[in-house]
Amino acid sequence: MEEKNEELKNEVVENEATVVDEKGFVVENNDPMDSPKKEELKPTCEKKCGMVHWIVEGVLAAAVIALFILHFAGGNKKAPVVQKPVEVGTGEVVYINIDTVNEYYEMVKILKDTLEAEQQKQELVFKNRQKALENKAANFERNYNSGSLNAQQAQYAQQSLQEESLRLQNDYSNYMEDFQARYAAALEQMNDSLNAAAKRVNKTYNASYIFTYQSGGQLLYADPAHDITQEVLEELNKSFKKKKK
Repeated sequence: MEEKNEELKNEVVENEATVVDEKGFVVENNDPMDSPKKEELKPTCEKKCGMVHWIVEGVLAAAVIALFILHFAGGNKKAPVVQKPVEVGTGEVVYINIDTVNEYYEMVKILKDTLEAEQQKQELVFKNRQKALENKAANFERNYNSGSLNAQQAQYAQQSLQEESLRLQNDYSNYMEDFQARYAAALEQMNDSLNAAAKRVNKTYNASYIFTYQSGGQLLYADPAHDITQEVLEELNKSFKKKKK
């Protein structure tokens, strides 16, 4: 009886030999009755494997695109600029006396003298032209009143006076526009020089604020202990002398 049972166990073990299907999944046995289980596993495996396959391909494709962009964009990308830390000021307030700068800054004196001389010259030119025009008008009036001019001559003389007066007005207007533009450029040049000199001087003070003081301005009082005008003025004249050489 025991021998028969042993033979039956061996037969069952042989029938339960491990079977691997074409997708690499292990099937418990090769019993035809269990084939539906294998068929049920197959579509599930294909669905999951296909999803994993597309996810992996998508990740790889994204990685390749990223490397492609980095490779070609990296050639034109400059190294990041490392900004120096901003030095914190002491909180001190200093000021510059503009009246003193205008009086003793050599560039201001030269520009002022140049502009004033040219203005006086041009004013004289226009004054003489205006005087000549007035003389012509007075002469026309005498001739017209004396009857020495006929109607055609009087009309021509009057038209000529009007045209000359219009040219004089236009020329003076153009001159004033040009003069104002040059004056504004001179002020901008002086302001740039003042700002640059103030920054160089402030390296010593490390002040947080630099104001300008001027008689009749908004600041009613300025403590002389915070006046850096002399240092700025020396820096301005030193820089101006170097540029003149």
